[in-house]
Amino acid sequence: MIFFLFNHQEKNKTKKINHNLVQEVPWGVEKINANSLWALRGEEKIRVAVLDSGIDKEHKDLKGKIKGEYNAINKTLSTSDDKVGHGTAIAGIIAAKDNSFGLVGIAPETEIYSVKVLNDKGKGSIDKLVTAIEWCIDNNIHVINLSFGLSKDKSILRNVIDKAVNKGIIVIAAAGNNYGGPADYPAAYKKVISINAVDRNNELAVFSSKGKIDFSAPGVDIPILSINNGYETESGTSLAAAHVTGIVSLILQNKDKFGINSKDNIYYQVKHILSELSIDLGKEGKDETYGEGLLIFK
Repeated sequence: MIFFLFNHQEKNKTKKINHNLVQEVPWGVEKINANSLWALRGEEKIRVAVLDSGIDKEHKDLKGKIKGEYNAINKTLSTSDDKVGHGTAIAGIIAAKDNSFGLVGIAPETEIYSVKVLNDKGKGSIDKLVTAIEWCIDNNIHVINLSFGLSKDKSILRNVIDKAVNKGIIVIAAAGNNYGGPADYPAAYKKVISINAVDRNNELAVFSSKGKIDFSAPGVDIPILSINNGYETESGTSLAAAHVTGIVSLILQNKDKFGINSKDNIYYQVKHILSELSIDLGKEGKDETYGEGLLIFK
């Protein structure tokens, strides 16, 4: 059995905001202009699977958002995020509720599915990850978020991701916190949308990877949900990937607006739309650090 350990994001000091009294719109949500699509409220409910350390579904900003769960490590247990907190952070960026307190996510109407593939030490196995992706295929998931990665290609993982994409699932992955090293797998696979991180000033995060990068998104000093109704500020390409998962969810919720034909290859349609939304950064054209650029709804 092959094991892997996800790259932890960097922790920063929490902003002095009383999230019990005030709802904060995180800077990344504002940056990508996510709220320009909230009023449209497309009829289709988009199912996003967060393959991670589980989710604290009792967090007040996520309560009622988790529509299904699967524990790939131990099918008899829940997908609670007891210690790591990573999956809770990712779910919050994607879909934290639009209410009067806490944080608001990029796509608050998204239905989240909690799929536990990382244990309480942030460790997982390829076999369980493959099982989890198979579960997503069988349960008609629209988007898979993978905010972790491996340093080497594994054919068993590549094959199941190809199967998922061929079934119409959009797979989004963090490029990895590799400080200029090559992008992780599965982000490095051809039909996985690979995401690097930028800061408020559109500068590449120092921890970002190089190589097969498709797009960039906010990933520095990001307000996140933490377990036990907490809030923190952290950085990492994993958080940038979650932003893009939220963006894709909004696109799929509004198929008519973006001209998506459900009968055609969804991956190529979504990739084309993301290309249209991207703002070129760094070297002219697509490059090995920013990809096609920063994604912003225009």
